[in-house]
Amino acid sequence: MAFPQENPKSSIAFRSYQRKDRTWVADANMRFYRTFHNFDSTFVYAVSAALDLVEGQMSKVRKFYLIAECGGQPVGCIFLSAETSTVSRIRLFYLDEAYRGRGTGKRLLSAVVTAAREKEFKSVRVSTFDRHPEACGLYESAGFEAVRTVRSMAFGQDMQQVDYELLLAGGDL
Repeated sequence: MAFPQENPKSSIAFRSYQRKDRTWVADANMRFYRTFHNFDSTFVYAVSAALDLVEGQMSKVRKFYLIAECGGQPVGCIFLSAETSTVSRIRLFYLDEAYRGRGTGKRLLSAVVTAAREKEFKSVRVSTFDRHPEACGLYESAGFEAVRTVRSMAFGQDMQQVDYELLLAGGDL
């Protein structure tokens, strides 16, 4: 798959995830969610489990993992993996605060949706929390529909988990 063209204004390039990126992905997620959302230390286990899952699927054809870089340094990531034979799931979608609002998140999301179509998935799912209004807005602007909202006590916080789904062409499940 060809990666989306780099926007000269953003100086952000995409490349495939490599195992050496694991520490950065884990640290970036932990720093952000502890600092801005006061998640407790149990979040480290969720991030580690998600990384174990995606790394366990690295040899699979039906996955798509991206790192966004600026000046050779990682600034964002997104992972798409198979949940079932017809359903894909986005995991660990993160973008450094300094790079938000510049279209990079839309480009990352667009890249995984395109990959899901190419890999013949019928839908893409993603879960987030209501305290991430920017993420919810991004998913909704990309055509994802909130299919379920449930109260969740997670990572020391009382939140609403929002599950989104995007049906792809021919995606009747």
